[in-house]
Amino acid sequence: MWVGCIGVVLLFQSSEHMEAAYGLAITVTMLMTSILLYTYLAVIRKRLWAAIPFILFFGAIEAMFFFSSLTKFFHGGYFTVLMATAIFVVMFVWRRGTAVERTQSVYLPVDKYIDQLRSLSHDTDYATLADNLVFLTNDSSFDKLDRDILYSILDKRPKRAKAYYFINISLTDDPNTREFIINDFGTDFLFKITLRLGFRVNQRINTYLYQIVGELIKNNQLAPQNHKYSIYKEHSEIGDFRFCLLRKVLAPETDINGFDARCLELKYFIRRVCGSPARWYGLENSNIVFEYVPLFSKVKREQKLTRIMLDDVAQTGSMPLVEAPMKERIAEIEEDEDIFAEALHKERVENAATVADYVGGDTASFRPLKLDEEEVDDDV
Repeated sequence: MWVGCIGVVLLFQSSEHMEAAYGLAITVTMLMTSILLYTYLAVIRKRLWAAIPFILFFGAIEAMFFFSSLTKFFHGGYFTVLMATAIFVVMFVWRRGTAVERTQSVYLPVDKYIDQLRSLSHDTDYATLADNLVFLTNDSSFDKLDRDILYSILDKRPKRAKAYYFINISLTDDPNTREFIINDFGTDFLFKITLRLGFRVNQRINTYLYQIVGELIKNNQLAPQNHKYSIYKEHSEIGDFRFCLLRKVLAPETDINGFDARCLELKYFIRRVCGSPARWYGLENSNIVFEYVPLFSKVKREQKLTRIMLDDVAQTGSMPLVEAPMKERIAEIEEDEDIFAEALHKERVENAATVADYVGGDTASFRPLKLDEEEVDDDV
């Protein structure tokens, strides 16, 4: 904000030069406010009898102000338009990118994996990663988890821990809310926690989680995690924490169109500029594991490789002793034929348009319009 204010002052240099940008911004703000209030009255409150006269009266007055202010566009009003456009692009890209991520995500019922997780927590073949292993999730349901989290625990180098926590942060309209909801799935080692925090409350997860684990131990929902060694005279009943942060990245195999792919790339660029989740959630001094997972559910058709046996390779060179058509194909590759040549164009188009398999199950595609119940059932 400080840099932006200094930049505006240096750009306009005087209040007279700033009047054009300020005047256009004010008239556009008035017009948008009237449109929003009309939408609220007509759509939310269902009072067209009040909404229509309101928008006709105030809209006409503000429209006159707006059109008269358009003459100021080249005298400084362009700055307002450019700044508003930049903010709109960031908001649109973030919302659209998040929607595409959700359509590519698969959520699995946790109760189907409780036995595996219990077995892993007691499996001495794997070293204990931490007493408490914590994952952050965007999923607000109480009984499901993103497939990538379960894959990280069970498949991607199994992560043994005494207790697993899956935390979702939900912001409330009340600025000072500090609440939490726990689903323990009938176990003493698996917890999905929803933190309900006000929009003015600091989201320092480490501090809140320490309180939650202490209450679980106090209520006998979690066994004490006594440490044998400590610098303190009284050893804490709460063990160590390790936070596993998953970052989705766009994979070449993801079957999405070019526009959505550009939105995701721009969203991830903005995310890198904005900093690290470790700082957002107050985990700078915590033990953190970063994992990058590919974003794909629907994948493009897979190309199969043809194996050539070692015995079929000539002793004096690299050319396989195979039939003539195979030799011709190998010769084409050795000549570095352009992959976008006409001979391969049709196959390339078919590969991009065909989905051969769904990893982890089908998901609903992104639809900007609200679905009715029948459509939702069909998608499911």
